[in-house]
Amino acid sequence: MASVIFYPDKEKNGKALLLISFTFNHKRLRLSSGVHVPVAKWDREAQKIKPVKDFADENKRLRETVNFFLDKYDELFPKGIKLSEEEVSRKSEEMNDAFKVFTGRKKASVVPKVTLYTYFDIFKERYKNKITKEHLDHYSGLKNHLEEFEKKHSFRIDFDTIGKDFYIKFTDYLKAKTYKPNTIGSHIKRIKRLMNEANQDNLTTNRDHQKRDFKAIKEDADTIFLNEAEIKTLYEMEIEFPGYRRIRDIFVLNCYTGLRHSDWPKVTKDKIQDGKLYVRTQKTNEPVIIPVKPLVKEILDKYESIYIPSNQKTNDSLRWIGQKAQEKKLGTGNYTKWLEIRTHTARRSFATNAYLAGIPMRDIMQITGHRTTTSFLTYIRVTKIETAEKLKNHPFFS
Repeated sequence: MASVIFYPDKEKNGKALLLISFTFNHKRLRLSSGVHVPVAKWDREAQKIKPVKDFADENKRLRETVNFFLDKYDELFPKGIKLSEEEVSRKSEEMNDAFKVFTGRKKASVVPKVTLYTYFDIFKERYKNKITKEHLDHYSGLKNHLEEFEKKHSFRIDFDTIGKDFYIKFTDYLKAKTYKPNTIGSHIKRIKRLMNEANQDNLTTNRDHQKRDFKAIKEDADTIFLNEAEIKTLYEMEIEFPGYRRIRDIFVLNCYTGLRHSDWPKVTKDKIQDGKLYVRTQKTNEPVIIPVKPLVKEILDKYESIYIPSNQKTNDSLRWIGQKAQEKKLGTGNYTKWLEIRTHTARRSFATNAYLAGIPMRDIMQITGHRTTTSFLTYIRVTKIETAEKLKNHPFFS
C-alpha cells in the first residue's frame, strides 16, 4: 500500500514550501514538491490549496505529483510479489531518481533497462564459446515458452516476478503441454541458472529461485531401449518417404556408436580408419574411438552426405517412425515402446546391448563417457532377468 501526503514547511514571507511524504512498503521518502503556498490557504484534510479557482495551476501540479508516485509504485512493486528489504531499498532509490527527472532536477538516463527477456541475449553471447549451440538453443526454447506463458496467463515475466507463484503456474503450464517431469525440470534448471547469473551481475536481489520449493523436478523414467533384434527389424521396415527413411537409417547407425545426438554429424567415412571411428565429442571435448560394425559402413555408403536436423526435428521424425513401427507391430511383446523412441534411445540401446553382450563396463564407459559405474548402471535399462541371463554362463555359476 502506498500513500502520498503533502504538508507545509516553515512559512517565509507569507508562503511555505509544500513537502511530500511518500510512504510505501515500510519505507518513507520526504521530498520537495516545488510548490509554495500561503499556509492559511492550505487544506490539510482535502490536500488542496483553497479557494481552488485561485490556485488551479498549483493544485494541478499536486495531482500530477500524486499520480506520478502511484503509477511509479505500481510499476516498481507489482501486486503479489514479495521483495527483500534490500530490493525495496534499491527500488526506493530508483523512485527518488525518477522523481528528480519528473521535476526537471535531473536528466533522464538513456541506459536501457535489462529485463529477464533481454538478459537471454546477454547470457547467450557470454557463453557462445563455452556452451554448445544445441544447449544455447534450449534457452531460446525456454524464452519462447515464457513469452507464450506470459501472454496466455497475463503473468508479467521479469526478474522480480520469479517466485513461488510463478513456479506453480509455469510448471502447470508445461504439464498442460504434456511435457514429462524431466523436461519440465530442465526448464526450471535453466531459469535458476539465469537468475543466479543475474544475481551475480547485480541486476536483481530476488533469490526466491534458491528456495527449497523452487526445485527442478526429476523422475527416474523407465526409458526404453531397443534390443538388437528390434534394431534389425526397424532397419528393415519399409518407409515410403526418403526424409523419414534417412532419419531411421541414421538412428539405427547410432544405435551402434553410442554417441549423443550433438555428435551424430561427426559420423562420416573420413573419420573411420582401420575399422574404428575417431570422434571428439562435443559435450566433453574428449576423443573417443569406437569399433565400427559393418552396418555402420553400409548406411554411410547409402548417402553422399548426411544432414542431421536439430534434436527437436529429429525427434518429431522418430515419433512418426515409431507410430509406423507400432502400427505394423514390429518385434514381439510391448509394441507401444515404439511410440517412445527418441534420439537418446540410440545411445541407451548401444550401452545396454553392449553390456548384455558381455563387454566390460569400463570399456563401454570409455565410449559413453560415464565417469562412474553407479551412473552407468543407472543409465542402462537391464532387468534382473536379463542380468541373470547374462551371468548364467559365467564360470562362477558353472
